Amino acid sequence: MNTRMSSLSPVRQTAIISAIAALLSVAFTGTVYLLFFGMDERFWSAINMSFLIPWAITIPLGLYMSKQRFKLVQLTNRLKETQIKLRQANKALEQRVNIDGMTGLLSRDSFFSQLDALRADSEASVLMIVDVDHFKKINDNFGHLVGDKALVLLGDIFRKTLRKNDVVGRIGGEEFGIFLPDTSASEGQIIGEIIRHEIENTIFEPHHKMRHVITVSIGVTDIAPHQDRAALMGNADTALFTAKRCGRNQVVLFEPGMSAKPRPVHDRVQDFKPILVQSNFR
Repeated sequence: MNTRMSSLSPVRQTAIISAIAALLSVAFTGTVYLLFFGMDERFWSAINMSFLIPWAITIPLGLYMSKQRFKLVQLTNRLKETQIKLRQANKALEQRVNIDGMTGLLSRDSFFSQLDALRADSEASVLMIVDVDHFKKINDNFGHLVGDKALVLLGDIFRKTLRKNDVVGRIGGEEFGIFLPDTSASEGQIIGEIIRHEIENTIFEPHHKMRHVITVSIGVTDIAPHQDRAALMGNADTALFTAKRCGRNQVVLFEPGMSAKPRPVHDRVQDFKPILVQSNFR
């Protein structure tokens, strides 16, 4: 009964309640009147009053309750809309925190969080740091918008080249971190070479009819069980420094005994000329 009533409109609910109240009022008033006064000329007047009074009370009350219910429904709908917007805002905020806005890769904090969480479950894994060679020269010669375009291109190459379970994030301006789970050091070096080759052979046009070859240096290190993250990053950074020092555009696997020198503040400036693409159309 309650379920059926709740499915009716407020107007119908009010009408049903008013009718029931009127019938009960008539029955009660008639019974009491006959018991105390018997049938006389005022009996039908009392019956009429007992029938009209419930309607006079319940109809305005029902309309008021219907109006209040309508307001409550509106308020509930607004609350639901606000909750949806709040969830969307939280999701967008979480995405801004976890995702690098330019490349669409993981942010620095998110990358290291996943690195710490996943490496404990992997028997053999590899960390590599990828750094764009002479990135400052790209910004200086072509402008920062072109530099941003180069970083976006690298993000696309990583997504295309890496495996489904690999984790990649932008951990610095032109520096990227890659975590390879269930991967040996030799396999990691091969994957690094694939990435390096793919980047070097991808066409990058800073401006129309102008090409520039992007190269990267990559430091690779295997991850020992329970190894401190600072030591792990130090090993990968040392391998990266060695790749830079030995001429760039190469992959170096960390080995014990490598010289752990700080990376230069800026890459050594080397002259390079953009390659103009000659068009055969006149």
